[in-house]
Amino acid sequence: KLAERDEQNHQLAHRLQEQADRLRGELRSAADYVASILPGDLVGPVRVCSRYLASEELAGDCFDYRWIDDDHLLVYLIDVSGHGIEPALLSVSVHNMLRSGSLGLTTMSAPAAALAELNRLFQMVDQGDDYFTIWYGVYQASSRTLRYAGAGHPPALAFNDGLATQLTAQSQPVGMFRDTEFTSSTYIVPSGCQILLYSDGAFDLVLPGGESWSQTEFVDLCAELAARADWSLDALIERLHHLAATAVLEDDCSLIRLSID
Repeated sequence: KLAERDEQNHQLAHRLQEQADRLRGELRSAADYVASILPGDLVGPVRVCSRYLASEELAGDCFDYRWIDDDHLLVYLIDVSGHGIEPALLSVSVHNMLRSGSLGLTTMSAPAAALAELNRLFQMVDQGDDYFTIWYGVYQASSRTLRYAGAGHPPALAFNDGLATQLTAQSQPVGMFRDTEFTSSTYIVPSGCQILLYSDGAFDLVLPGGESWSQTEFVDLCAELAARADWSLDALIERLHHLAATAVLEDDCSLIRLSID
């Protein structure tokens, strides 16, 4: 009977390993799909590049940037709460809705109105209790005006002449409360300005000593790098990996850099 019990335990362990391997495969496939729908580099008067680093567990990052007409560039970064397939599916659903233009040009051009409409459509009680943070901006090239709104998301950073400005316009995350009011702010973009959007996975690091890194330290690192003429997102990612205690970041990490002539 002892040998029989050992064999049963061995079979159980084998089945559990197969299930774990299958789950890891599904998460890798989901991460690959999310990466496949993200935009490539953008050239022109506004140059945009981005990087997406999926965590081992897969989270809910998704982003986009594109000209929605001849004068307005839309850029946003979504981060759904939690980890796994479900947050990733919600993130992709929001991304697909924005990408389709179904909200209408007038709403999409007004950050606060866009977030209010997303909040109406994606209440967490209807989405498995998942909500999401977002930073949403619309740059008007003719007036060099960036209108932006944030919902629980880290503020974007604007770098100009060695100074870092945090672009903060905060409301509650989208989907938490039906009556949330969203506000927007305006930033007049100087020539040669660079703007960085990021998800909290960029600074939610555990250092080799076990201590946590901070958002303030992340902003300081970005300002240090942005002071160099040849800085890049890859250089930033290299520094993050050097700081982190693990090879894979704890959370999805998304980075978007806009360079505006």
